[in-house]
Amino acid sequence: MVRIPSRKTLPRPVATMVFMKRLSLALALALAVQAAEQSLSLKVEGWHSKGDVYKTESAVQKVKGVVRVSSDLEAKTITVVFDDASANPALIQKAISGAGYVSHR
Repeated sequence: MVRIPSRKTLPRPVATMVFMKRLSLALALALAVQAAEQSLSLKVEGWHSKGDVYKTESAVQKVKGVVRVSSDLEAKTITVVFDDASANPALIQKAISGAGYVSHR
């Protein structure tokens, strides 16, 4: 018969290490569940050419947490997929404003 030691018989440093590994795993899983991708579509005023679209997309892609950016020049819309743990709509709109354009929902 194989005897499995109980927690009481584990040396203290080993028990602490096991606990810390389990705690780290639990925290990582909790953070992964909380972070989710969100999609944001905005109308952009001031676009007249593909260069305007490129300038705006480049500015938005620099925002930490932005996953994907797509635009439609004719409709004057930009769609941004972002990780809501790192980015938010206000940061994205600020980046668009910084590129010289006005955006709204």
